[in-house]
Amino acid sequence: MAVSWVGRPIKRKEDLRLIRGRGQYLADIKLPGMVHAFFVRSKHAHARLKSVDVSRALSVPGVVAAYSGADLLKLGMRELLIPELVNELPGTLRLPPSWPLAVDKVVFHGEPIAVILAETKYVLEDAAELVVIDYEPLPVITSVEQAMADDSPRVYESWPDNVIYREKMGGDATDAFAKADIIITERFEVPRTGASPMECRGVLTQWDDHSGLTHWTTTQRPHLLRQAISQVLDWPEQMVRVIAPKDQGGSFGTKAPHSREDFILALVARDIMRPVRWVESREESFRAGVGQERAQIHEIQIAARSDGKILALRDRCITDIGHGQQPVFMGVMYPRAGCFMITSFYDIPQAEIEIVCVVTNKPCLTPSRAFGSFPVRLAMDGAINRLARELDLDPLEVVRKNLVTVFPYVTATGNFLDSGDFVGGFDKLVETIDVASVRELQAKLREQGRFIGLGFGGETERSGVSSKAYVPRQRKPGYGVATVKVLNSGKIHVLVGDPPSGQSHETVISQVLADEFGVTPDDVRLDYGDTLSTPYGMGNVGNRMASYTVSAAVLAARELKKKIGLVAAHDLGIDASPDEFTFENGEIVWVKDREIRTQLRAVAVHLIECPIQLPQGTEPGLEHTAYFEPQNVPNMTGASFHCAVVEVMPETGVIKILRYVVVDDCGTPINPLVVEGQVQGGVVMGIGNTVFEEYVYNERGELQNTTLEGYMMPCAADVPHVETYDHSVPTPNNPLGTKGKGEGAPAPVSGALVNAVEDALRPFGVSITTLPLKPERVRAAIAAVVSPEAEAEPADWVEPIVREFAGEGEGYDVLAEMYRFYDGIQISLQPTWHPYVGQIRGWLRDFGQMLDRAAASPAVVDVLAQMFNGEREFAFQSDLDPGLAAQWDRLRNLPRPDGGHAYLDYILPALDSHEMLLVACSNVPFEGETK
Repeated sequence: MAVSWVGRPIKRKEDLRLIRGRGQYLADIKLPGMVHAFFVRSKHAHARLKSVDVSRALSVPGVVAAYSGADLLKLGMRELLIPELVNELPGTLRLPPSWPLAVDKVVFHGEPIAVILAETKYVLEDAAELVVIDYEPLPVITSVEQAMADDSPRVYESWPDNVIYREKMGGDATDAFAKADIIITERFEVPRTGASPMECRGVLTQWDDHSGLTHWTTTQRPHLLRQAISQVLDWPEQMVRVIAPKDQGGSFGTKAPHSREDFILALVARDIMRPVRWVESREESFRAGVGQERAQIHEIQIAARSDGKILALRDRCITDIGHGQQPVFMGVMYPRAGCFMITSFYDIPQAEIEIVCVVTNKPCLTPSRAFGSFPVRLAMDGAINRLARELDLDPLEVVRKNLVTVFPYVTATGNFLDSGDFVGGFDKLVETIDVASVRELQAKLREQGRFIGLGFGGETERSGVSSKAYVPRQRKPGYGVATVKVLNSGKIHVLVGDPPSGQSHETVISQVLADEFGVTPDDVRLDYGDTLSTPYGMGNVGNRMASYTVSAAVLAARELKKKIGLVAAHDLGIDASPDEFTFENGEIVWVKDREIRTQLRAVAVHLIECPIQLPQGTEPGLEHTAYFEPQNVPNMTGASFHCAVVEVMPETGVIKILRYVVVDDCGTPINPLVVEGQVQGGVVMGIGNTVFEEYVYNERGELQNTTLEGYMMPCAADVPHVETYDHSVPTPNNPLGTKGKGEGAPAPVSGALVNAVEDALRPFGVSITTLPLKPERVRAAIAAVVSPEAEAEPADWVEPIVREFAGEGEGYDVLAEMYRFYDGIQISLQPTWHPYVGQIRGWLRDFGQMLDRAAASPAVVDVLAQMFNGEREFAFQSDLDPGLAAQWDRLRNLPRPDGGHAYLDYILPALDSHEMLLVACSNVPFEGETK
């Protein structure tokens, strides 16, 4: 019998070479005569360029060439936003001027102004210091409020205002709102966050007059980039070859746009006739805005009946898209895509949406996993949570009441839901989380002064988009395509145009075609991402792989199987049709008599090596290219249902995720292990975007956190075990019933966590409308309710809460004072980013946790009182631990930044307090511990 590989959680084929350090990334590629590139980037967020002089840089030994924008104009540089690279959208869109290398003006801090080439990368920064740029600074716009003000300066002087795009979506919801028993109005704001792949961008490019341009680059869309380079630089397309490296260290959408560096480096490589390589640094990546997305404000209204049934919604989405000069995407695509899917799996008959996108002096938004949906899910799921609270209903009951139950279904914005079982998936989530037990524990812990909460979030996700949707918007096809070859050895070779960046293409394709041909996954090879050898493809974007590319490979395989069956019947001398054969263990078996069989290799040899005595009309060879488009539907639809259980420490604002559960519909899961990895990775990204991450700009438009240390991505200790459960409904609209799983997992996290935090803090009446959920923001939200005036003074509101669950007495006075020191640091860090957050973060977290433990232990508090009064002798822990002493010396000696930071005033007493806590806790056993 044939072994079935689809549905088995086999280990990834890619992993062995990666864990052995044998990955083939762009930075591993070297060519003879290669030079290195460095970009000189703007020090102003908005300025005219009066002059750019690169001549002094050329005097540095080892520098080969240096170019300004004016120099590249002489080489044929053209604007980026040519008609072929601009979306055709139903709203009103303005096109800003756009050059790969700045010509006469810069519009964001970090915009490339000059490029320097050198024999070694070590001289590049020295040479860059010698480039002389004469700026004329212009007013800087850094917020939506500034951009939309009547008297605001313009990012582009010729425009009447700073609105780049405006669209009305859906219909008129006036009647539904008039019939509503209740209307919920709320404003949600999500800052710039997104994705930060392990590998930043990079390019290695060379030109020769015979073969043209060979361009290795970290891209998700090599075929589309080839077209773009040809169009923007006006070079013949057949003279441009784009290659995505074998491996890419993540992408999450960030490598889907056509980067200006691709065009610049192609031009200069042709000019000097030598290979040019550029590997982006993390700081460059951050300053260029790679992965910066979200940045949406939602002014949302929900109209509903008193039983919780939603009748309609209104939403005004305002987005700061940055400068807007990004080809194809332009920043406007993300809020548009998110709003298009705003109703998700909810049956909401009417929706009235307004989308307003404004330009500012920041980098243009770029794609990031969830593609516009992350802020939308917070707005929608958050508003439903508010609705339930106002009606005094369980939010989970309101969610269930509004789920779509009939398929196919078209939402009020036009989004197509092809298949699913939303009620079944949701019920499985509720059953798995055991809501009744959570509520029982919640009530018990509240009596002890601890606050836990439960929150729901969810999303539907489109699995690719067909040509019917793509062509009118991007003038690009939406089909999936694959070439499948059966080699004369009986092995399988597959070629696709879409390069992976961690999605397990090799494993998944191998499993699928192993089933089709009755071989093992090790008998299947996949190659991808080279425009010279692979079929034209849309790229690895938008959940396309499992639903579109895999489907094309299946169709190609099945065409080959027809040919193989025809030849097998001929060679075996039997009267059999091709569909009467099965493929098992490298053999072709006649189903009517399983004793009659032949080897797949034998038929392959006949067709490829010895193409004589073939059935009449049969051509030699065994390869086929197939295209897949779903019939009569624009897309397939997956779904995710998320539930979070969190604990919130009111006195510190710290959130601990106790449990996170996901029930997922990905259609037919080809490899459950890969699906689980996609879901878990997406949840971790969602936790980062919800709790920790934010790109912070000052009033001059300068990014303040240009390192991973400052950006504060989640650590392993911040992430819970993510429980994943399958509730898949295969789609009827492709051969295997598969749906994508690349986009959706991060987006529901925002709603799940925020709703869980609000549920935990319901005794305080707290509402959370702005991300991220950093401790200071959560604490300030509590303070605004418990004691509004407390926002100005650190921790005045903490003491009553401490006493509520800890008690009275001198020890608690000491503890409350310690909370003030802790809180003073937290609050003074809140208004602006500071350069020492990475040095403080770990210690502050430990201090806060130690305070929480102490407050819950009367014995520890007694010891603190004795120590404070001199009744108990003790030695500071740092006197006994040299490592701790060194760490705290660094904290004590932090330099004071310009303008001063109040947190430094609390460092010394907080360190002393932490020392006392360490000693006190070491002398008192806690519940479950022995001394």
